[in-house]
Amino acid sequence: MTDFTWCSDVLLNPETAQTIVCAVPVSDTLDYWRLGLGLLSPIVLVIGVYVALRNIGAAKETARRKATLDMIEKVESMPHYRAMHETFAYHRRLDSFLRLIDPQETKDREERTNVHDYLNHYELVSIGIKNEILDEDFYKSWMKGPFVRDWNAAAKFVQRERWKYDADTKTWTYHEQLFEHFQSIAVAWSEEAKRLDKNTSGPPKKPEGPGDEAYPDGEAQPRGRSSNK
Repeated sequence: MTDFTWCSDVLLNPETAQTIVCAVPVSDTLDYWRLGLGLLSPIVLVIGVYVALRNIGAAKETARRKATLDMIEKVESMPHYRAMHETFAYHRRLDSFLRLIDPQETKDREERTNVHDYLNHYELVSIGIKNEILDEDFYKSWMKGPFVRDWNAAAKFVQRERWKYDADTKTWTYHEQLFEHFQSIAVAWSEEAKRLDKNTSGPPKKPEGPGDEAYPDGEAQPRGRSSNK
């Protein structure tokens, strides 16, 4: 680096004392610019990454909200969903879900299927929320009340369905995986949501219907779905 030249003779001259100019060599000025640019580059990079991540996050949030709205509109417009909802609402009003544990008539078996499909819908929504496929805040603002209400209404039925009987071993097994995500979201949203586990109620005294049959190899079925309809 070039040495500085000090203007000592000018400092001693009172006539020029107010107009002293000490020039910095051009090479030093360029070094300072290079140093400044070198320090700015990482900062600019960090800012660029931050802005990009914010844009990506905003795009994902918008996509989740759109997916949630599309799901609500599509599902609620389906004839099968409306039939499921009517069946579920009927048994919710009468508190008669346990009647579907051992359906005797064709109508009861169909209603059992509808109730399970309706609960499976809530379970899939809950899985979508937990995996950030659906927007939780958006869905919660729309469906929190009915969501928690329907969970509580079906809690006794779900608890009963979780107990499965193995005829070979003559034992009951509690499968907490059944509608576990539906329960988890309901409990997270409301202190009034019912919490179920194997201690909530013991196993039935005896098998009563197709819903009591053990799952193959003692394994739980995919979460939220029962094959015994």
